[in-house]
Amino acid sequence: MHSGPIDTRINSGHDLRMSTASQKATNGRPRIGVALGSGGARGWAHVGVLRRLQEMKVPLACVAGTSIGSIMGAAFAANRIDVLENLTHQLDWRRVARLLVEGSFPRTGLLTGKRIQQLLQDVIGVECIEDLHLPFAAVAANLQTGKQVVFTQGSVVHALRASIAIPGIFVPVHQEEHYLVDGGIINPVPIDVVESLGAEVVIAVDVNLHSGNGSENAHPFQPSLNSAAAHDVDKIISRIGKPLPVHGAVAEAMQRWFRRETAGLSIFDVLTRSARISENQITESRIRLHPPALLIQPHVGNIETLEFHRALQAIDAGYAAADACADQIRQLMQPCLRDS
Repeated sequence: MHSGPIDTRINSGHDLRMSTASQKATNGRPRIGVALGSGGARGWAHVGVLRRLQEMKVPLACVAGTSIGSIMGAAFAANRIDVLENLTHQLDWRRVARLLVEGSFPRTGLLTGKRIQQLLQDVIGVECIEDLHLPFAAVAANLQTGKQVVFTQGSVVHALRASIAIPGIFVPVHQEEHYLVDGGIINPVPIDVVESLGAEVVIAVDVNLHSGNGSENAHPFQPSLNSAAAHDVDKIISRIGKPLPVHGAVAEAMQRWFRRETAGLSIFDVLTRSARISENQITESRIRLHPPALLIQPHVGNIETLEFHRALQAIDAGYAAADACADQIRQLMQPCLRDS
């Protein structure tokens, strides 16, 4: 069984009160939780934020994430941020292409996500959410009910795969006669979920609201590939074609996805940018309803959703954004701010 009942409640299998160890770690200071938002490749900025919080010895007691934020949050809760950072040195556009391009075209999405699931298992290294070092929650959305689903127990990879299932790109996760997709369509920055985990103070990290603003988006598209790189794309497509013939119009379409021109949008761009527009509106509304103690917004708006090869740039931006809030973060750790 992958998780608890499909509904809007936090699953009851995980102790939503802070564990004894987490309570003691705060030394009388407020229990601080972090909410990591959706945003595709921009979510690498979460790693930079978490690194700066670690350096400042912020006693994080719980973490919740949506979409890419769920991956970064699970890695942090598993004490595997180092593994995640090491991946940045291997994740060039070629490996991204191999992870994304598959030898089949499912009916409910462009990608099955099977290769990404294996990568997630390797990175997180923990089977069950209950075995993570911190209380953790991943947010997905139920297509049938229109409500959020919060995973706090069961398979880590299953929860993450549901949370990152961008509609139209990844096939939805099927569970108990329900179809689950990217939680960003309903709760892009899960502040309320972190509060439900027992946090008294929430640090929220949003990587989308700066997108599309200012000069940082002067060059929003990946440059055209040179001839050698274009040849590599052809080879990748050729290998995929061995088990399942990929030729003609299909091969040309796949080449267009990865041999992007400086003018024009790919199908991935259309789907992901459309999602970001609505997610930004939802984020702004939910932040008004559930204002965090601190909102950190790294400047990563020039990074496209699937540009995972730009991880180092995003991590640096996240670190800088958290560092700029260092004084506020220190204030949040003061015992005098505690209400109870």
